[in-house]
Amino acid sequence: ERHNALILELIEELSLALDEVAIRDDINFVVLSGNGRSFCAGADLNWFYSSEQLSLEQNTERYQHLANLLLKIYQLPQVTIATTWGNVFGGGIGLMAACDFVLAEANTRFMFSEVKLGLLPATILPFVAKRLSVQNLRKWILTGALFSASEANEGGLIDILCQTGEIETCLTEFLASFDQAAPSAVKKAKQLINQVASGEIDVTDSNITARILAETLLEPDGQEGIHAFLEKRKPIWK
Repeated sequence: ERHNALILELIEELSLALDEVAIRDDINFVVLSGNGRSFCAGADLNWFYSSEQLSLEQNTERYQHLANLLLKIYQLPQVTIATTWGNVFGGGIGLMAACDFVLAEANTRFMFSEVKLGLLPATILPFVAKRLSVQNLRKWILTGALFSASEANEGGLIDILCQTGEIETCLTEFLASFDQAAPSAVKKAKQLINQVASGEIDVTDSNITARILAETLLEPDGQEGIHAFLEKRKPIWK
């Protein structure tokens, strides 16, 4: 009814669910979706309303829950996919931007609404900035203007634009594109991409990258992949 607006209880419950998922080797994909008319319309303003009664330190601690949740989504071992429709505003854009992939129905509407409230999209910006150019950040964050799914797709905020009402079909087809990949390799590749993107692993770290490749070659899936290719058969992943 409230377009899945973010409140502390929702953030904490989602965080606990992700903790359970993170240790499950049998789960390869996590799909973040929203029931009802929208994916997420951002933070519930009632959550912000009582902020004037708290100290700066108390407010900081309160809103760090959202920042921590976004980081948890971003670092989750599994491939994360956001399926969006309806309104995706403010913190909702942060939730989807923290995912590896974003699918959106053609009628989805996006807005960085913070400046219209005299606020800043501080907790979500590091994740959004990994998807959008600086100029698009300026255009959409500084104006707080509403923009369409097609604009978001062109800008890189979403990865796949789906026909309205076809999000489930879109998702099924997208998941099928992973069918030939070794699940263990996909998870390790995601971790490696994040390490390179953050600067943790650089072009000068040849000893580290060579070791990572050597380790994967010696693991069961690495051996199976090489043998299956040479024997001209489909691999059977662990």
